[in-house]
Amino acid sequence: MAAWLRSVTDQLAPAIALLASRRSRRDSLAEVLTAFGYRLVFVDGPQAMVPADLASVETDLWLLDVAEDCESIDWLLGQSDVPVLIGVGDTPAIDSEDYPRWQRQLYNKLLPLLGSPPTGVAPTFAAAKAPGLAGCVWVLAASLGGPNAVKAFLDLLPTTLPVAFVYAQHIDAAFEAQLPQIIGRHNDWRVVNCVAGARLAPGEVMVAPIERSMRFGPDGDVRLSDAPWPGPYQPAIESVIDEVMRSFAPACGAIIFSGMGEDGVAACGRMRQSGMEVWTQTAESATCAIMPQAVQDAGHSSRQGSPEQLAGALRDWLEQEWAVAP
Repeated sequence: MAAWLRSVTDQLAPAIALLASRRSRRDSLAEVLTAFGYRLVFVDGPQAMVPADLASVETDLWLLDVAEDCESIDWLLGQSDVPVLIGVGDTPAIDSEDYPRWQRQLYNKLLPLLGSPPTGVAPTFAAAKAPGLAGCVWVLAASLGGPNAVKAFLDLLPTTLPVAFVYAQHIDAAFEAQLPQIIGRHNDWRVVNCVAGARLAPGEVMVAPIERSMRFGPDGDVRLSDAPWPGPYQPAIESVIDEVMRSFAPACGAIIFSGMGEDGVAACGRMRQSGMEVWTQTAESATCAIMPQAVQDAGHSSRQGSPEQLAGALRDWLEQEWAVAP
């Protein structure tokens, strides 16, 4: 039997209709969504539903947590006139360090689709309040021709901006130590190689390690592993983008500069689907356009430009989104 949840006090909150296969998942998700301040207008499993039932639900978004195909899911994906969000990931144990990240990831998926609810509590994260932490974090990703492009980009950006960068460059490990000098000369950015325990600060560019994988802890500190990056590329741009999004969303983005291959395309899609910016270097300005073009061809690039144009665009974006003083 469908459960309809309405209250007099939350009429202005965006409405969510929830379909989840398991009762335990419906209960836990309903609790979290209500705590965020959203209005649950429908909660049920998909098995007993028919299209006529779904069409009668007045909602701003359908949230689906289902493990099987059925008529109701097919109808929503093809006929719904409101957004349909599929999947929220496995819910970590409530006392684990990954639980706040999962909450924030879910909230950040809802935010660009529904906006902020007028009441409720947005999930917080220790890293967002750490002293000196960057206002937002962007990935600078590159391969062949990348160092020159990234340097040209940084040369035109003032270090007073409330942003830090994680620079993922496909390069032989023998040149990793030289990357800060290569891209940091002629500008005032603090370009550093990645070390365990470090935290990103405004005006800083952190070079992703080549032979060791990295992640960010609950308070934004760097965690290094002796395990290599997954996949054929070192570092794995795919993993770097996913990790930055997991740790800093929605205050993050990515720029794909000159390079070969298609590393990072899928992660760029996930970033765009979550409402964050993904920009790419134009083919005519790149030494090798294969990597940025792959992102653009997949429909994941929200802006294209030369390194110089992208620098100006980021300054404008920060002025709009973060109220940077001119």
